[in-house]
Amino acid sequence: MLLDLIDLSKLRRAIVYGLLLLVMFILQNLIVSRIPLFGAKPLLIPSVVVAIGLFEGGVWGGLIGLAAGYFSDMGTSGHMVLFTVLLPAAGFFAGALGKYMLHRGLMSFLTLTLVTLLAAAFCQMFRFLFFVGEDTRQFLALYLPGRQMWPVWRTGILQTVWSLLWAVPVYFPCKIIAARPMGR
Repeated sequence: MLLDLIDLSKLRRAIVYGLLLLVMFILQNLIVSRIPLFGAKPLLIPSVVVAIGLFEGGVWGGLIGLAAGYFSDMGTSGHMVLFTVLLPAAGFFAGALGKYMLHRGLMSFLTLTLVTLLAAAFCQMFRFLFFVGEDTRQFLALYLPGRQMWPVWRTGILQTVWSLLWAVPVYFPCKIIAARPMGR
C-alpha cells in the first residue's frame, strides 16, 4: 500500500544520480584536485548539476543542486553558502532553459556550464577583488604595477577553462542516465 504512493522509477533515478554525484565528489576532491593547472583546481560538481538540470528539468536540477551545493560547501573552506545558493539556481535555470529555449545537446550544456563556472569563479574572487585590505593593495601595486588584480583574475579564468575541459566527460554519463528508462 505504501509502495503504491512512491514512484519507484523516480526513486531509482534519484539514487543513480546520487551515486553519480558521490563518484564526482570523490573524483573532484581526491583525484582531479591533485592535477592543478597553474594553481587552479577544476570543479566537476557544477557540470553535473547543469547536466541533470538540462536533461531532467528545473525541479530535478534545483533539488540535486541543493544537495550538491550543501555537500560542496561542507568540503570547501572559506565559503559558507556559495555553492548552496549557486548550484540550485544553476540547475533550475538549466532545466528551464533546456525545456523552453535550448536544445539539450553538448553545445547548450557547455554554454550553460561555462556561465555557471564563470559565476562560481566570480563569487569565489569577489572578496579578493573588492574587500582586499589596504596592505595587500599596496603590496600588489608595488610588485605588480598596472596589473594589481591580475593574479586573482588569472586564477578564476584558469579554473573556469580547466573545469570546462573536465565538463565534457561529465556530460555523457548524465545523458545516458537520463535516456535510460528506470522501470516502474
